[in-house]
Amino acid sequence: MNGYEVLAQALQSCADRVYAVPGFPVTELGSVTGAEPAAGEKVALEYALGDSLSGRRAAVIMKNAGLNTCADPLVQATSQGLIGGLVIIAGDDPAAEGSTTTQDSRYYGEIAQVPVLEPGPETCAESVEAAFSASEQFSRAALLRVTPELLFAPAEPKVVVRTPGSGMLAPANLTMKGRASRADSLFGEMFAWSRDHPLNRFSGGVAGIGAARGESAVVTVYPPPPQVGSFSEIREIGRPFVREHLHVHPARDIVQPETIAKRGYYRTFCRGCPFLPVFEILESRRMSVVADAGCSILTLNPPYLLGIATYGLGTAI
Repeated sequence: MNGYEVLAQALQSCADRVYAVPGFPVTELGSVTGAEPAAGEKVALEYALGDSLSGRRAAVIMKNAGLNTCADPLVQATSQGLIGGLVIIAGDDPAAEGSTTTQDSRYYGEIAQVPVLEPGPETCAESVEAAFSASEQFSRAALLRVTPELLFAPAEPKVVVRTPGSGMLAPANLTMKGRASRADSLFGEMFAWSRDHPLNRFSGGVAGIGAARGESAVVTVYPPPPQVGSFSEIREIGRPFVREHLHVHPARDIVQPETIAKRGYYRTFCRGCPFLPVFEILESRRMSVVADAGCSILTLNPPYLLGIATYGLGTAI
């Protein structure tokens, strides 16, 4: 079996819903998985976030450039949290065989503070469940980076056991600043996750990242495990991402997330706001709101307390 076939089997076992936007090198992966097509990457990710809020696991398959399109909800989800695991399979094209750029998706791990995994042929099946588990553990999306070197080469099929888990939304009593602080704190815990992850194999020699061969194999590429810093040679496909991030460390100062009570006040809508009748109707029916960026975020605050989360501007949830 090729890598994309092994990944498709694992996705069918671990995910409740799969969405895809075709594009090299992940078109075949989306097709074999039977993924639901979406109009665009941002819409696909927002559909997946909607599934997550309902407690379902969801995956989104896209090529590297698609991450640029869905960057807003990707980053916002880190501070807002989620419930069901959410994994983005990002297809990179380091040789630009079917793309206009050689963009490396792993850098979004740093931007969005999300765990990034890059499996090899022996670990691509298990990495799917590992990515979902990481998403639920840290209450944010997880990135799974794949390249043609993995997708179109022989890979080892394995039976993947789905482990039940659940993420958490940011507590409703946190300010926006408090939500960001909470996200930073959880990011700090990702370093121990990477250091101790069983998919990494350290046995000396050359360290191979993803499909790059080496006596040792590294799957959790962001944050990278500290052990990889001891290797004299690190092989990667594409940019030297892991080599550039060997000295990334968790923040030393842990800031207690700010609550509305601690701040001493909450923000609400301006007097005479034309949208107030809409929110009053929603409140009377106790309907939940996934707030769009802007003033509707204030539905998270008293006296409404209707908002679940906000995942960016123009959300499709």
